[in-house]
Amino acid sequence: MNSDLVIHLNAIAYNWLQLKAKLNPTVECGAVVKADAYGLGVIPVVQVLLKAGCRHFYVASLQEALFVQGQLDEIVEAHGLSTADCQLYVLSGCAPGEELVFAEHRIVPVLISGEMFFRWCSALRGAGLRSGSVSSVLKVDTGMSRLGLSQDEFDLVVASPKDLQTAGVKRLMSHLACADEPNHPQNERQLQRFQRYASRLKKLLPSLKCGLANSAGILLGDDYHFDTVRPGIAIYGGNPQLRAENIFRPVVELKLPVLQVREISSDACVGYGATYCFSLPARVAVVAGGYADGLFRALSNHGECWIEKKGGKGWRAPIVGRISMDSTIVDISHLAEGTVKAGDRLEFIGKNISLDEVAEKAGTIGYEVLTALGHRYLRTYKS
Repeated sequence: MNSDLVIHLNAIAYNWLQLKAKLNPTVECGAVVKADAYGLGVIPVVQVLLKAGCRHFYVASLQEALFVQGQLDEIVEAHGLSTADCQLYVLSGCAPGEELVFAEHRIVPVLISGEMFFRWCSALRGAGLRSGSVSSVLKVDTGMSRLGLSQDEFDLVVASPKDLQTAGVKRLMSHLACADEPNHPQNERQLQRFQRYASRLKKLLPSLKCGLANSAGILLGDDYHFDTVRPGIAIYGGNPQLRAENIFRPVVELKLPVLQVREISSDACVGYGATYCFSLPARVAVVAGGYADGLFRALSNHGECWIEKKGGKGWRAPIVGRISMDSTIVDISHLAEGTVKAGDRLEFIGKNISLDEVAEKAGTIGYEVLTALGHRYLRTYKS
């Protein structure tokens, strides 16, 4: 019995355009489509973003970039473009031995360390490529301590202007650690550090473009926008700033089919470990879908689903017992007999049970909920 995982492509386009509208017209708005577009399907997502006007796409690895590029010819042709109009960036940079693959396919690595920068230069020189003929992005660490050149590494790089030319550095970027908390002092600290890095590098590369903001960073305001931005979670309907109202449209709708409706006696327990027991006679629905499909076990005895009634009204129903690999149990005792039947589909993510609500109740974030959605779902794309 198939589950329904619907991806609303028009909502993806709307959300991207909402973000773009917050920018000065000169600011380039790209899109992060790594991890198969956060689990939603990178090719249909890239296609709808291209149609909306996006031309710059960020992925996590060379393998992801090659997959997308392999489909680009067909996609861009449908929109009267060429592959030269689009650019793919690999956020993790290039591993040893990958440099010439990047160069051959004109995929842009984000150089995240001094070692990677100088190795990139050496590989391009060794291949006899003209200085600056292949592009790259330089990433600096401004306070996240994850990826990016340290201050000492940056000092070595700017002391080698010929290497900067060889490397074809066209952009400088960093990443905000606390942009989802607008009042966090780390935002201002990182902004100031990034401005200092950008000022130094622009003296050597006057046409350099700079980019700092992700989805949440865009919402911090103009000071954080620079020349380029790269939104991710907001495009997919998640709220980048969880203490604020979500202004973005929901993209994902997950409905799971009811396998069976069961009458429960007053002393019965449900699920593994007997973690939920009834004190009164009850009625439950056993639903097809479990942790193998991305329903986190942390939602056991904690999450809810939505049972829709004709006319758009409906009821919430709590998840009871532990979520299993393939099934989940919900308590429907508060509904009249016959309201829920085998074959009915119950909403677990959608208009009534938001992505961010699911994430909060599971003790995680919307990114993880989306990327965990299993491959057993039949994905349907609506535009």
